[in-house]
Order: sequence, then structure tokens, then C-alpha cells
Amino acid sequence: MLIGELCKQAGVSRDTVRYYERFGLLDKATQPHVTNTYKQYSALSLQRIRLIVHAKALGFTLAEIRDVIDVWDSPGFGTADKVACLQAKLRELDEKSHALSELRAGLLNALDKVGGECVDAEIAD
Repeated sequence: MLIGELCKQAGVSRDTVRYYERFGLLDKATQPHVTNTYKQYSALSLQRIRLIVHAKALGFTLAEIRDVIDVWDSPGFGTADKVACLQAKLRELDEKSHALSELRAGLLNALDKVGGECVDAEIAD
């Protein structure tokens, strides 16, 4: 598919696709005809962009996403290596989830105290 169709199906701009290519998140598109500059993108590119968009929405940085993609695509990584790297990423997610839960609890506590009298003992809680 051409970049316009890829963008339409993925819900991203052409600049985004080109940036993802430069950043190493997408494989370089093929140019089947030397007489024009049209690039052909695969269904894998579409799937990859959807993964990137979803991961970004969940708070992952592009560098973190690239790390996971590199592990997945690397022929130098055996199955055990891939499993270990992905498990490490899952542990990071669990840690972030826990930290977000604690932050949420703190914000709920602060919300309960809005408009009330500030007491030093309450701040320490």
C-alpha cells in the first residue's frame, strides 16, 4: 500500500510515518519502480504503527517502543533472550502501574482535603 492508504488506515500523518521510519520503528518501505519515488508499505507496517500508537497512548516513549521492537526483530536474540527481555519490560510495567496507583491514592487524598483546613499532621500522612 502507498503511504496515503497506510496513513488513512492507521490514523496518522505522513510526517509521522516518515518519522517512525527515520527513528527505526518501521522497516524501510520498498520502492519497486526505479522510475518513481512511490514507496510500498506492507501490512506489517500498518500493524506496527497501530502498536506504536497504542503503546504511546499507554505512556511508553518511542525509545522504549523501539527497544521492544528491536528485541522482537533481532535475529541475534534467541527465544530465551526475547522472553527475558520482554519479561523485564513487563516488570517495568508492573512497577509503573504500582507507582501510578500510589500517585492516584495521593491525589485522591489531596482531593478530599481541598477546601479544608490544612493541619501539619495531615500533610505527613
